[in-house]
Amino acid sequence: MTNLLLWAPLVLVVGGSVMYHLAAKSIPAAYDPMAALIGLYATALAGAVVLVAALRAGRPASAPLRVWHPTIAMVGVGALLIEMGFLLAYRGGLAVSTTSVVANGIVAVLLVALGSLWFGEPFTIVKVVGVLLCLAGVGLLQR
Repeated sequence: MTNLLLWAPLVLVVGGSVMYHLAAKSIPAAYDPMAALIGLYATALAGAVVLVAALRAGRPASAPLRVWHPTIAMVGVGALLIEMGFLLAYRGGLAVSTTSVVANGIVAVLLVALGSLWFGEPFTIVKVVGVLLCLAGVGLLQR
């Protein structure tokens, strides 16, 4: 059971990411990308409201429901920038087969350093080798 609990969030991320990129690349060119963001966030909001209602069933109505904090707002801004970036990248003709990998490879490299600086995560020789392999992979995908 614990293995399922560990891997289930990653399955959600992978499934959601595949769905996201295939759908984002398929949005018709006639649709304004910024208007599409409104539609996709409206869909996400509706889904989140349904999930909150379902997952909070049985809790007292007085239990706090915290939906805003400065860090939550930053995640929202980050998500908006990611969505806008991918929509514009695909609209500009970048390939769905490499765009996400290149972007996420660069993000992975940056997060190794930032995770060490901000959160005190270990910065090891294995991670340095991993960063070099990520950079090499990103370089190969650009060929």
